[in-house]
Amino acid sequence: MPTHPTHPTRLGLTLGLTLAALTLPLAACGDDDDDGGADSSTGPPPAGAVQVVASDGLQFDSDEYTAPAGDVTFVYSGGNIPHTLVVEGHEDDMRLQIQGDEDQGSLTLDAGEYIIYCDIAGHRAAGMEAALLVE
Repeated sequence: MPTHPTHPTRLGLTLGLTLAALTLPLAACGDDDDDGGADSSTGPPPAGAVQVVASDGLQFDSDEYTAPAGDVTFVYSGGNIPHTLVVEGHEDDMRLQIQGDEDQGSLTLDAGEYIIYCDIAGHRAAGMEAALLVE
C-alpha cells in the first residue's frame, strides 16, 4: 500500500535548509567596492576633481593630470575588466577600484610631482601609469 507523506521528508527539509543557508549570505552582499579611504559615491564629480578614465587596453585617458595642492578628489571610471587607481607612496591611504563602473576618493597632497598607476599585476608595466602634478 503506497504511503502519502503528510509531513516534509528529510530530503525536502535538507534541501530547504541548504537553500536558505546559501541565500542568506548573498542577500548581505553589496556593490560597495570602497577600499580604504575611497568614497564610492557616484554622484556628480566635485568641481576640480581629477577625472581619470581607464581603458581595457591598459591605458589611462591622459599621460598627465593636474590638481591644486590640498584635498585632491579623484573620480575613476571606465574599463570592463578590473582596474585600480593608487598614488605612488600613498597606496595605503587610497585605492580606487572599478570594473565598468565609477569610484571616488580623496587624498591630501602637498605640491609636487606624483605617479598614479593601476596596481593590478601587469597593468602598470603595460602602461597604466601617469604623472600627477599638484600645484
